[in-house]
Amino acid sequence: MIPYRLHAALDAVSAAALMLGSASARRSPIRRPLGAIGMFVAGYSLATSYNDRPKAGRPIPMHMHRLLDAAQGAACLALATRVESPLARNLLHGYGAFSMTAAVLSSPPGPSGVSVPDQAVSPGKLLGADIAYLRCGIVNVAFIGAEGAGDRQWFLVDAGIPGSAAAIRDAARRRFGRSRPAAILLTHGHFDHVGALQVLAREWDAPIYAHPAEHPYLTGQRPYAPAAPEVGGGTMAELSWLFPRSPIDVSGHLRALPADGRIPGLDAWRWVHTPGHTPGHVSFWNDGTRTLVAGDAIVTTQQESVMAALFPQGRIQGPPAYFTPDWRAAQHSVQRLAELAPQSVITGHGPALHGPALRDALHELASDFHYKGLPVASRYLRDPA
Repeated sequence: MIPYRLHAALDAVSAAALMLGSASARRSPIRRPLGAIGMFVAGYSLATSYNDRPKAGRPIPMHMHRLLDAAQGAACLALATRVESPLARNLLHGYGAFSMTAAVLSSPPGPSGVSVPDQAVSPGKLLGADIAYLRCGIVNVAFIGAEGAGDRQWFLVDAGIPGSAAAIRDAARRRFGRSRPAAILLTHGHFDHVGALQVLAREWDAPIYAHPAEHPYLTGQRPYAPAAPEVGGGTMAELSWLFPRSPIDVSGHLRALPADGRIPGLDAWRWVHTPGHTPGHVSFWNDGTRTLVAGDAIVTTQQESVMAALFPQGRIQGPPAYFTPDWRAAQHSVQRLAELAPQSVITGHGPALHGPALRDALHELASDFHYKGLPVASRYLRDPA
């Protein structure tokens, strides 16, 4: 990570170099664009709070500054296409690449998590006779019920990203034919877990079960807390301020999970309250098979990184840091899941894991959460939303 003071010095040098380059390119068609980029860099640099704590007169935080660095670097690369001089073209290419690299290298590292060996990663999407999962873009949904289960004899857990209704419906038909689920179970209501919820609940006329503390976000009453893009770890975190956090309204189908931990119609399973990522986040647990559907209480990829989100590799992490507003509760939830000692786990993001290496990594994360589970920076580290 590039230290903030060094980053500020590099910004000052960059702005000066761009404006000097503009002054020396008197008859070049790039003179004005180059000068404008230099002024732009100088302007947003002077308005940046380089410790990621915006204050009066300097309202731009570092996570936004990094996006602006990347944007002006891309502008210089585009400008290079209009230059005939090989020397000037190479300088613009070099500066553009430098700016985009600086944007990446100045991002703080995200939570480190705990790596797991390759043999802990489940090779397929079927974890047992009665559970399978489907990856919908960057998120997973789970199917609980034996293959070929009849009408109202199986359950869907979560409902993917917007636009995933067809994929979930097709996967359900391959596994269960045209039978309908007994219910849709929600771990929580973030946009990437309820994208197809309204469509599928209406089509299947299925009840939706969620923790009562999650209901305000599912009945149109309350938006989720703002994202914390300053957590670092990659572009997914940097762009999280753009992610939807408005509530949806499925009140016509919504039901409360029973207070005693039961899941109506699913005797072998129970729900476990695992708040932190959201107030009403729950995980689902089968004590007989020691199978855990954890939602985002833990994940098995570095979700703060776009590359890790798109091409996940097995590891154990705490919840996605950019959308976690209560870290004390998140830590307690990880510890609670570690005490269950699961044999296999499906999480909201990343591949399914199984075996002793899963349990060891989860215990390591729980016991050393302060160093391996927390981000370096977050507005919610001291003060939960």
